[in-house]
Amino acid sequence: MIEALITRLVREAPMLDPAAIETLVDALAKDGRPLALAIAKVVTLVGHGRIDAGIALPALAMACTTLCDERLTEREHEAARYEIETLLPLPVAPDVTVDALRSGSRRRT
Repeated sequence: MIEALITRLVREAPMLDPAAIETLVDALAKDGRPLALAIAKVVTLVGHGRIDAGIALPALAMACTTLCDERLTEREHEAARYEIETLLPLPVAPDVTVDALRSGSRRRT
């Protein structure tokens, strides 16, 4: 079911059916493995337009195939999870506050 749903999304792109996305995310959540949850997170963001579908869908299709292939080991699943997580947006919070920059950047001579 997971592979059929991701294939449908790839074929119908750029039009993304919200019902297909919801069904796919639900199936992935029920699977519960780390790769499935990473895929679900990215699919959700693609559905909300936060990640470009043209970039994400091919990688998602490969990851779904990896997830569903019972011959593959945890090692392959972790590699696919890492690849999928590289699609996630970076946090927008700054690493350093403005106050820290002001107080710590003055040089004394």
